[in-house]
Amino acid sequence: MNIGIIGLGSMGLNLAKNIISKKYKVYAYEENPEINNDLKKNKVKDLFLTESLNELLNKVISPRIIMLSLPADKVDEVINELTNILEPEDIVADLGNSLYSKSIERNTLLNSHKINFLGVGVSGGPRGAKNGPAIMVGGSKEAWNKTKHIFEDIAAKNHNESACCFFGSAGSGHFVKLVHNGIEYALMEGIAEVTNILDKVYNLNNNEIAKKFEDLLETNSSSFLLRITSEIINAKNENDQYFIDEVDPVIGQNGTGVWTIKAALDLGVGIPSIYEAVSTRSNSKNFKYNFEQNFNNKKYNPNDKYNENSIEQIIFFNFACSIYQGLNLINESNKWDFFNFKIEDIFKAWSAGCILQGRYLDIISKEFTKRKKIDPQYLHDLIQRNCSDQLKLIREFNSSAINMGITCPVLSSNLAYYDQMFSNHIIGETIQLQRSFFGLHPIKDKKGKNKINPYWTKL
Repeated sequence: MNIGIIGLGSMGLNLAKNIISKKYKVYAYEENPEINNDLKKNKVKDLFLTESLNELLNKVISPRIIMLSLPADKVDEVINELTNILEPEDIVADLGNSLYSKSIERNTLLNSHKINFLGVGVSGGPRGAKNGPAIMVGGSKEAWNKTKHIFEDIAAKNHNESACCFFGSAGSGHFVKLVHNGIEYALMEGIAEVTNILDKVYNLNNNEIAKKFEDLLETNSSSFLLRITSEIINAKNENDQYFIDEVDPVIGQNGTGVWTIKAALDLGVGIPSIYEAVSTRSNSKNFKYNFEQNFNNKKYNPNDKYNENSIEQIIFFNFACSIYQGLNLINESNKWDFFNFKIEDIFKAWSAGCILQGRYLDIISKEFTKRKKIDPQYLHDLIQRNCSDQLKLIREFNSSAINMGITCPVLSSNLAYYDQMFSNHIIGETIQLQRSFFGLHPIKDKKGKNKINPYWTKL
């Protein structure tokens, strides 16, 4: 099957190289003259450039698959143009970072022209695109059957199985990618907070922290994010300065974390750690204000030593709680009649190639095969098997940071999230009575059967 690609930015070009390496013929169109000129000077073997969409479609034999690797604000414009020139049974696959609801709309539009649509979430960045990404697909079943060999060929492999999955209806692939990105925000922020605490509270230098994270790569907390963090915090420029001491602390974001939060709000699902990570990125524009802290901080005591075994558990606990929140969001989205996710498929798609990959995820996946449910019992069993001492070490680590005014919003929210589900210290009763008093909202007893009528309800 000949393949057409529209968009040769960093993702599109590396996807094209990946596809070509699997012996497919690729024709491509890129409207940016700078990228075009660069590709004409530095030709990619077996990548055939075209000068227009019409030429592209003339080169690719129908029934065609046309892959879009475009900025989110360009996708609709190109699809509208394609509807006038594609033929029935052709396939449009959107491989960009698109909102799932937009994929549903695009599927409806293209179907009205008898054109098939696939919404394809791709994770792994440009390196993953070239060497094998994680691929999450939703849309036309017919189109998937015709093209799955391509996506499975180019996807990352985990024990010879492709990290590639078809989730069903239009929008489902991009919804899984959306949740993936939200979790990614939380894991990145959590690791950054641990790094900061080891530095500011326990006085480890960059080399010592990097070595600690490198050692963790041999444990159940091992992950792609931990591996790259062990490298970047110890990396220096040509002047022997650490990059971490040079870089602007204002954090960039492309909006996918916000999409995750909006989806959770629509479904009434709590994802506090993902919210805190997104909120920290938004608030990072204020990091440049370097006010002198007036906390009652304890001074660092060189005799204070963190438990060597605690860092692995701290990382695993925060990974597990953040992942659980995302999986719970996906599970709850099945109440929408257009989604029908199987959690084992999520683990398959995230098993390799993506930002979330790691040994910790294998542990979390294996625990799911025992429980077969995403519910509080699953999270409870997962933490009990992998974190000892009733989370005492984790609480002490968080407390040491809070006592010194070191911010750790994701670490704190994960602990609060866990305690809300499994602690006997519940706060719901007070809020229920407050709502009853000022709003006369009905309340029931703890068994949920009998209505309670406090004296203030009698006006």
